[in-house]
Amino acid sequence: MRIRLILVLMFLSQIGLSQESNLNAYKHVIVPMQFDFQSESNQYQLNILSRVLLKEEGFEVYMDKEERPMELLGDTCAPLFFEIEDTSGFLNISLIVRLKDCYDNVIFESEEVSTKIKKYKEGYQAALKQAFTFLADENYRYDENLSPAPFKSISNVKKKSSGSADEVTESGSKYPNKKIYKFGGETYWLIEQDKNFILLTSEGKVNYAELETADRGTYIFNSGKIIGAAFFDANGNLNVEYMDEDLGEIQHITFRKID
Repeated sequence: MRIRLILVLMFLSQIGLSQESNLNAYKHVIVPMQFDFQSESNQYQLNILSRVLLKEEGFEVYMDKEERPMELLGDTCAPLFFEIEDTSGFLNISLIVRLKDCYDNVIFESEEVSTKIKKYKEGYQAALKQAFTFLADENYRYDENLSPAPFKSISNVKKKSSGSADEVTESGSKYPNKKIYKFGGETYWLIEQDKNFILLTSEGKVNYAELETADRGTYIFNSGKIIGAAFFDANGNLNVEYMDEDLGEIQHITFRKID
């Protein structure tokens, strides 16, 4: 039941509108451990080399199977995705590199580069380094004030009249029955409202997530970035399951009850 609910919610959460995006709006890049044209993981050491070269340009880079920081959990539109198109012919090795957003829009594309180096490893690596000279010409600098491609979630469509970030401005005395939770080194307050819940941060001043009653002790968890199914275990901990579209796997996080 929970997994089925997650899949439905993640489908809804990915509804969005594409737009022309600025490269400088993106801080992170995801690199696959195997490109489409490769017959094995990190063949010719291209994937790890791609990571190194992207880091040299100033990006924060993660391999697609690597654990990611909290700010990327559940937000498939936060990073860019790196790909290499192999356009090699019989007498030369050639390729094109791209950075795409979560809607498959091309944010950056190099010109096709070629090398006549015969050995595959040396040839592909030389071509890759040459392709990155075009990225260097972009003079990438991350700007947090720029917006990447828009992300439209259920929270943008439906807002509750109570418990919004604008309304939750008082101190802890406003919530005498709050329950305290910890996750990722941060403290959260859980407030019950009409059989639903609100998860607050910053000592009750920020609405982090909403939990709406679903079925048989299960709740719809919606933080805008993470949309999935939530439930309380026997110890009162809040467990959240959601689908990570990049990894293609269901992820599980737990807010630990401390009070």
